[in-house]
Order: sequence, then structure tokens, then C-alpha cells
Amino acid sequence: MAKKRKKKKHHKKQSFYKQKRGFLTENPISLIAIKALLFVLMIVLMIVYSDMEGYFNPSQANNHTEKKWNSFYEFTKNNNVDILLLGNSHLYTGINPKTLSAVLGVNSFILASPGTHIIDTYFSLKEALKITKPKIVIIETYGINQFNPYEFKKGPLSEQLKSFSARKDFLSKIISMPYLFKTDNYPYAWSNTLRNHGFLFSNQKQLILNRSPKKRKRKKDLYLGRYVRFTSGLKKDILKKYDSLGAPVKGSDYVLNEYPKVYTKKIIDLCKNNGIELIFLTLPMYYKHIENYSTWEKNLKKLLIESPNYWLNMQSPYDTTNFTISCFENTYELNQHMTYNGSLIATNKLAKFIKNKLYVNLPYRKKEQNWINNFYGQEGYFENNPVLIKDKKNKILARNFATNNVLIDEVSLLEQKKGKNKLLIAKITNNGQDLSKCSLILAINTSSLDKKPAVYNIKLNYDKLHRGLDFHVFKIGVKPLEIMEIKAGKLFCN
Repeated sequence: MAKKRKKKKHHKKQSFYKQKRGFLTENPISLIAIKALLFVLMIVLMIVYSDMEGYFNPSQANNHTEKKWNSFYEFTKNNNVDILLLGNSHLYTGINPKTLSAVLGVNSFILASPGTHIIDTYFSLKEALKITKPKIVIIETYGINQFNPYEFKKGPLSEQLKSFSARKDFLSKIISMPYLFKTDNYPYAWSNTLRNHGFLFSNQKQLILNRSPKKRKRKKDLYLGRYVRFTSGLKKDILKKYDSLGAPVKGSDYVLNEYPKVYTKKIIDLCKNNGIELIFLTLPMYYKHIENYSTWEKNLKKLLIESPNYWLNMQSPYDTTNFTISCFENTYELNQHMTYNGSLIATNKLAKFIKNKLYVNLPYRKKEQNWINNFYGQEGYFENNPVLIKDKKNKILARNFATNNVLIDEVSLLEQKKGKNKLLIAKITNNGQDLSKCSLILAINTSSLDKKPAVYNIKLNYDKLHRGLDFHVFKIGVKPLEIMEIKAGKLFCN
């Protein structure tokens, strides 16, 4: 009986396999379809695995777009962003969020990506509002231009893909994808392996680095979206081109199509519905860089005038006194960015505009311990805030020091990140007087490195880059000295 049962089972198995072989033999198209499906599935799994392992990731050394989004999500775990700024490279090279925060006593953050446009700005803002509640949103206007996201060529498309990839919220990305790319670019938007497969031939060094990444210790530094690209201004060779060739940019070439009009309106409505004050900000290029800017301004004004929001235009009227050649990238190309110095001037102008023109109940966080922990010693902090008594690195030399023709709020000696020299800095309350053409002479008792006592008169220069709202700042770099006492001080003005 047992043998008969085994024979029956064996016979059933054979007949099943015969039926299966018969089906596949008689249906070759099905066989091909199954094999093709398995092949595609294998390819998809390989791509997914490659993406998970990061084999085709671009170099992270200069990927500040991804760094911004990573830092934004990290920062908002414990902090609300009070002022959120969005745009492209004009914004993150033109405004310093640490200085803006230090001046106003708020948390500000820049979410901007190079080469992107107003549609990307809109979807970035939508995602950001899921995790933070800003009082003010600032949109830089250079991204409001004529474009068609479905006709992007290689350069702009690459930048848009990077921005999309850096965002974190899966649902937001799914919703935004049809508005940012045409359908054949969808796979590239989600996969570094597909996007950077050319590394196999053009960048094998990066592939090797990705397969054996070095473990780096992360620096715990406050990053708010600023990217310092240019540190020196216009030079003689470029200035000569302006004189001989004229402006590289024609204001009459600036036109708008329906895309920026629709998404500018969407941003206006989004801010209104969330009770957010919206500011449009135009950061300047060198005044000789654009011919007939009035036409550009007129076309942009037609769009922005339809909303009741503020527009701070630093291109017009142009401040020739402060926006000098040191403020702009040394280029004659169509696109010109601001230097580090230029960004500080623009930042203080923006801070002044927010404080004096807007009726927004911004939080004042300067007495909050968490804010102090975040910003103490960061860029712009000591120019706008006092040195703490318990600070062991930075020394308070005098406070509320009345002498001769001036009352000095604070004199302090600060450590610097680079070099051995220290920074001697004095702050005088800003009562509306113009001290930009003044210098401050301090008479100080010191002992030098050889411990010999001496009296010096030190001239501190007016700091035009940190024209804060509360203080006039005077500073000078000094060699390591033990300053014992401030004896006297006097303002000298031209």
C-alpha cells in the first residue's frame, strides 16, 4: 500500500511538472514575460541596494543643499525658526543668518538651493511649514523668472534634482514631483545610482571613496544655511570690461511667464493662510552689471504689486556708499553673487527693515538660555550682544565707561579662530548719530609678553560691516597683550 501511495505521489509530481513545462512551452510569450519581469526586478533590487549603500552618492564635501536640509531638521527639533528665508544661491551668499539672528535676537534659517526657481521655493516652504512656525518668510526674487520646469536642460535640471533629493518628507516629495519634472526624469529624482551612473567612467575615484568611506568626526557647529563662496570683490580687469563693453545683463530681457505668476500667488496664499508676514527681497548686483534695470523692476513690480506684501529692493534705489566693489563677485558673467562683506551689509539692511518697517511681534530670545547656547560666540554675536562675565576666553575690559566725549557701553578682548592676534572691540549705543567717519582712541595700561608694563594709545576703526541696530562698533586686531586697565577714550570724527 505504501509503495502504491509513493508511486501515485511521484506520478502526480511528474504530471504537474509536465503540465507546467507544457504551459510554458505552449506559451513562449508568457515565458519571456516572466523572465523579463524577473530581470527587471533584479535590476530594481540592485539599484535600491546601491542607493541604500550610497555607492553612487556625489561628494558630500560641497553638498551644502543636503547639509541645509539635514541641519534644518536637526535645528527644529529643539528650536522654532522665527524668520525663514528661501530662494537660490543669491540668497545663501547674500544674507548671513547668524548675524541676522544675533542682531534681532531671533532664530533665522536659510533654505535655498543653487539654480532653483519659484516652484521649488514653494514646495520647500510647504515642507518646512510642517515642522516649524515662522513669523516671517522672506523670498529672494532672483528665482522669480521665466522658465519651464519641463524643458530644463542639463545644468538647471541637475540643480533641481539635487534640491529634490535633499528634502526629507516623502509625501511632500511625491506630491511635488509632477510639478517639478517631466515623467522621464522621475527615476533620476529618487535614485543617486541612476543620476550618477556616469561615475563608472568619469569619477571612479568617488566610487572607491563611497565603497570605503572614512569615518569622520562630526563637528557640532551651528549651521543655518549660509554658504561663503566669494571673499574678494571686483578687480580692475572686470571693472575695465564694464567701461569698455557695458553691462552684461539687459534689464529689458527680463520677462515672466505663467509659472512664476502662479507659484508666487501660491506662496502669498500659503503665508496668508498660516498668519505669516511675507517679504520679497531683491539682493543687488553691482550697479554697472545691469543695463536699464528700471524695465526689470517694472515687470517684477507688476507681479508683486498685486499682493499687499513688503518688497525690499536693494538694487533700486542702489546704495553706492555701502555697496562698493568689495561687495560683489569678480565676474562679468550674467549671474553675479555677493561676497562675504556684501552679505553683512545686506544683512544689516534687512535687519533694520524688519525692525523699523514691520509690525510683527517677533520673539526676543536674547535672554533665553537655549538661544544663548546656540549663538554665543557665533558670527555677529559680540558685535550685537555682551560678553558673559563667566566667559574664560573672552575678556570684558570695561562697561558703561564714560570718558571725554563718549560713553562706551563695553570694551572687550576677544579670542579669534585664526591666528594668534586678539580682537579689541568697543561698542557705543546707537542713538541715531552717524559715527561712520569716526575712530575711537583708547588709552590702555598693558603688560606685553615679556611682562613689562606699558601705556598704549590704540586706534579702533569703525566697523562698517556690522552696523547693528543697537550699537556702533569699533575694533582692531592686536598682538597678545595683557590689558590691565582702560584709562581713557576719545572719539575723533572727520
